[in-house]
Parts: sequence; structure tokens; C-alpha cells
Amino acid sequence: MADEKSTGKRTLGVVEGRDSISEDARAAAAEATVNEQIEALKTEISRLKESAGLIAEGTGQLAVAKAESLRDEVRTTIQANPLAALAGAAFIGYLFGLRHR
Repeated sequence: MADEKSTGKRTLGVVEGRDSISEDARAAAAEATVNEQIEALKTEISRLKESAGLIAEGTGQLAVAKAESLRDEVRTTIQANPLAALAGAAFIGYLFGLRHR
């Protein structure tokens, strides 16, 4: 019986020790997890910044390409129908002239 009591006390002492250690371990693990999550979020934010930059660059290139395409279409249309283009330009000039009177 003496062995059982001492074993019980030892077990009880170890359990108490484990509780305080496990609380410290849990707190450290939680802090490590939070730090890992913060680092993961920082990495994700930098990746998103890079992606946003690439999208903005691509959008700018697309706008330039569309403007060049429109310019080429207008040039082709004017070369195909010079009289209609001249009449259209004269009409637009006339309208602007009326507006400024």
C-alpha cells in the first residue's frame, strides 16, 4: 500500500507537472502558430502585390494594343474611303464651329 500511495503521489505530481508544462507548451505552440500564420499572410500579401502589378501592367499593354488597333482601323477606313472621311471631317468641323458661336 505504501507503494501505491507513493505511486499515486508521483503520478499526481507528474500530472500536475504535465499540466503546467502542457499549458506552457500550448502557449508556445499557439504563439508559434500565430507567428507562422503571420509569416504566411505576409508571403501571401507580397504575392498578391506582385499579381496586382502584373495585372496592371497587362491592362496597360492591352489598352495600348487596343488604341493601336483602333488607329490602324481608322487609317485603313480612311484610305479605303477618302471622300467619305473628308465629308465626315468637314461635318464634324462644321458642328464644332456652330458650337463655338
